[in-house]
This record gives sequence, C-alpha cells and structure tokens, in this order.
Amino acid sequence: MLPADALARKVYSPAVEKGEAEIGYLLDYSVNTDPARNAGARHQFEYELGVTDRWLTAVYGDFRKNPGQKFTWQGVKWENVYVLTKPGEQWLDAGLYLEYFRPRAGLNLPDALEFKLLLEKESGGLTHTANLILTKELGRNALPHVIAGYAWRSKWRWRREIEPAIELYGGLGDVSQTLVPSRQSQQAGIVLLGKLHGGFSYEIGYLFGLTPVTDKGMLKFIIGYEL
Repeated sequence: MLPADALARKVYSPAVEKGEAEIGYLLDYSVNTDPARNAGARHQFEYELGVTDRWLTAVYGDFRKNPGQKFTWQGVKWENVYVLTKPGEQWLDAGLYLEYFRPRAGLNLPDALEFKLLLEKESGGLTHTANLILTKELGRNALPHVIAGYAWRSKWRWRREIEPAIELYGGLGDVSQTLVPSRQSQQAGIVLLGKLHGGFSYEIGYLFGLTPVTDKGMLKFIIGYEL
C-alpha cells in the first residue's frame, strides 16, 4: 500500500477562498469481522491557507494505528490545490491537486507523489464532485507502479448546516495492469456535512466495502475550524 494512500476519504472541491486559514482533524476508522484487520485507524491533523483566490496550500501530520500495533507518526504531507476555472465561470469547474508525502525517518517507506484532477458541477439543488487520482512512490524502496483511483460525491445543498451526500471511493490498481473488479478497493456510503456558526465545519459518514479486499465498513469523520 502506498503510504500517501490514494484512497484518503476526502473529496476535494476546485474552490479556494483567498486569505481563509483553517485547522482540521481527519479520522478514518476501519471495521472488520476479522480481528487482524479490525480497528485500524488513520488520524490526520492539518493547517491550510488560501494564499490567493486560485491557490490553496496545506500541511498534514499523518498518524496511523494498524490492528495490533501502536499509534505512530507516519510522516508529513504537503498538499496544494490550484483552481483552473473559478466557480460558475465555465460549464464545469476544474482544478488540480498535487501532494507530496515525506515519511518519518526509520520507517523505511518511500516518498510519494499524488496528483488529482478536480471536477465539479452544480445541477439544480445538487453538487457533483469528482476526483481522478494518480499516485507514484519515489526514492528508496519505491515500487515502479503508478496507482489509479477516484473519489466521487453527490451533495444535496439542503441547508448550510446539513448537506446530505453520497460518496464513492475506488482504487483501480496499476494503470498498466488494472485489477479485476473483485480485487479493487471500492467503498460507498452516506455522509453528512455542513458549516456551523462560529467557524466550524464537519463531515461524518459511514462507508461500506463493496469488494472482498475492502474493509467491511469505515467510519469517516472530519472537523475543521476557520481561524
């Protein structure tokens, strides 16, 4: 598995607000009937800043707890979002995402580079967002593969405080030899998200595994606070 995890359970929108700074916490918690796979967790702590009205940059601390192991710091991620078309400017909003993962010394993990094409379209009261993902390991111990994946969200803009959504996540394998569907990581679930008074935002949901190699279930939780 790539350390930068092309299936981070967050859908990125091609929208940036200049000058907006935010701190956040992200949790992915796996649920499985197999004790050897149950209760794996990924914790991420972030600080992000809208540098301009087109560029957002963020730094993440990545922590993980694998089943039967201790909670450990994995490394640091630096991510950037660049807006290609401002919201509503074209028929389809678009942006680019670039992330660099640097593992903690001593883990013998490779660095990793992740690229995403961000696409978004509003239709009536719905907002549809797609992330097309490519991930490549770099440096020592790196595998030669380029891994493809995707993330999708269809959100109902009901109220600012509560927006129900359906999210899909998939890992398709090496682009040169895509895995058969039963060997792909595929998840789908219901998520609630919104912005609250006082600068808080949240996302909470449960994702169901759709293939034998995917976690049976996963709790997703994100909370942010605008500074």
